Amino acid sequence: MLKLVVDTNCIIDLEENRSDAGNLRALIVAWKNNQLDLAVVAVSASENQPGGTASRSFDVFETKVKNAGLAGAQELMPLAIWDVFYWDHALWSSPEMEALESRIRTVLFPGIATVPPTNIEENSKWRNQMCDVLVVWSCIHHNWLRLVTRDRNFHDNRTELAALGLSEILYPADAVHRYAP
Repeated sequence: MLKLVVDTNCIIDLEENRSDAGNLRALIVAWKNNQLDLAVVAVSASENQPGGTASRSFDVFETKVKNAGLAGAQELMPLAIWDVFYWDHALWSSPEMEALESRIRTVLFPGIATVPPTNIEENSKWRNQMCDVLVVWSCIHHNWLRLVTRDRNFHDNRTELAALGLSEILYPADAVHRYAP
């Protein structure tokens, strides 16, 4: 069955009923009708909240996923990276897993630090970038190779990310056009 991953921006679009929400709801209908599979990435819980910091509880993310109509979607676990993951919602690493993360990080954010900055504002930006890296990492590692997102950085780097294993990066409207009956 066709497998699509929706990123953090998609969850926000559904939650706030933004312009892509209708397309995303069409994907959810196709998923609920067993026409495709949908997944979210657990690292989306670590994205900055409106105040600029991460939530202290994974339960907040689970509530967002439920409210967005994605309860029951597959949850892809990211690589465990300090200051970006929640216990029981990440995978311990191996050298191969870390090498893939490094290659993705180099494509999306060349020169990004490998450890979290201590300054709160720098940490907030770093965490957001690492979440993006781990979204792609999770797609490739778990073999869910189609990502639905409106994030330009993913789209701008689609060729390089395809070379690492991510087959397709789709805007929500394109995903509906191609894959939702």
